[in-house]
Amino acid sequence: MTRRERRVLISTAAAILALVAGGAAVLAGVRLHEKSEHDRAAPAVQRHWAVAQRALAARLSQPGPLEFGEVWRTRSGLICGVVNGRGSFGGLTGMTPFYVQSDKPVFALDVSAADFAPGWRDCVADHWFEIVEGSPEVGFCATQAGASRCRAVGG
Repeated sequence: MTRRERRVLISTAAAILALVAGGAAVLAGVRLHEKSEHDRAAPAVQRHWAVAQRALAARLSQPGPLEFGEVWRTRSGLICGVVNGRGSFGGLTGMTPFYVQSDKPVFALDVSAADFAPGWRDCVADHWFEIVEGSPEVGFCATQAGASRCRAVGG
């Protein structure tokens, strides 16, 4: 390798390192901005979640507390997640996806797929603020009762 080639290689490597370091600084700045945005939004999100929980409990006519999997809020204001509740015949439904729009819970079984899909698509695309840490899985095996009875198949 000639002296000129080494200089080009070294200056190229230095430029790449500078870009990476600058990119990391920008990312750190974005993360810091997002954290402060989360901190400012937290009280409003918690108030919205309290209203959403009451609406979900009223809609599902639960005698006891609801079992939630993952619950989050989108930037547009939807509260989204999965919940295990009792269906209209009184049996547990298993973890079921929902979103709360204008303080009204919306379940896939309550509306047509065409009506549920746009809101759920927004939910899936934007996990902005985690409210309840948990699994996003649906069905019986994702519930507390199901976890003790379901077995993984495969090897």
